[in-house]
Amino acid sequence: MNDDLKEVLRVGENRVEFVDFRMYEDRSGYTKENIYGINVSKIKEIIKYPDPKEIISVHGKSDVLEGMINLRGEVIPIVNLAKWLNIKEPQDPSIAKSKKIIVANFNNVTVGFIVHEAKRIRRFAWSDIKPPNDVLSSQYENKIIGTINNIDDEDKEKVLLIVDFEKICEELGIFSKEDVEKIEKGISNVKVSRKANVLIADDSSMARKIIKEAIDPITEKLYETKDGQEAWELLNTLYETSNGNIKSLLDLIITDVEMPNMDGFTLTKKIKEDPRFQTLPVVINTSLSGGANLAKAKSVGADDFCTKFIAEEFVRAVTNNVK
Repeated sequence: MNDDLKEVLRVGENRVEFVDFRMYEDRSGYTKENIYGINVSKIKEIIKYPDPKEIISVHGKSDVLEGMINLRGEVIPIVNLAKWLNIKEPQDPSIAKSKKIIVANFNNVTVGFIVHEAKRIRRFAWSDIKPPNDVLSSQYENKIIGTINNIDDEDKEKVLLIVDFEKICEELGIFSKEDVEKIEKGISNVKVSRKANVLIADDSSMARKIIKEAIDPITEKLYETKDGQEAWELLNTLYETSNGNIKSLLDLIITDVEMPNMDGFTLTKKIKEDPRFQTLPVVINTSLSGGANLAKAKSVGADDFCTKFIAEEFVRAVTNNVK
């Protein structure tokens, strides 16, 4: 991990870096530039779009899956992001020439995403990231999980959209369905003295659905929140409702890291520094795998850390923290 990324992940910084990439859209008479972002820490590398002859065809799959490429001995799926976002691509040779593939890692799975142009790295505070409004969510069919306004000093109208890449992987079956089934089977075998009250904080509706279904056998009541700020506000409400006995209403918190308004590391740190909540078990469940993120989770006081949809890790984390 480079020094800049280490600085971004430092406790208390509450900042994140995104690669700003562009997708161009044919709008009948003009070309519209759309600005999107992906977290730097998920990116392995950015490569030039290969010669079409090098792309291995995948028959019987969605046309969103462009095919597979052999990247230095590793065969990885390549996703046509324009098709998934329902963007009509301009027939412009210069755009075709500038195409890149962002090679990223999600939950220990390597995937390539075709973009029209990779511009630059931008740094933001997590609080800069806001959930998409209802109009945007409807327009993009819930494929956008965050927005950042005023990204450019020269043009205050520019907005960066954060794509739900996990949703892409789930829809295309890139995530192992066997792992999801293993999670559900593993949780169903967990023996508990009583069913638990669980709070989930995750901005991905797909991830919340998988977690909800997986822990259903051991869950009495489930609280769903879409970001760290919403989870923090709910915790305070539950504390008041319980007359200070928060553990009568809540047994476990499962939080993602990358979320609008407040990230999961900051949420965990706030919980563990607050005498009202610090005894509540917190499991960080994220697609940000690797030693640096595990170290970060430990530094903010998380009780456990697991990579999303890796069955053994998730079942272990939940089992260890539900009594």
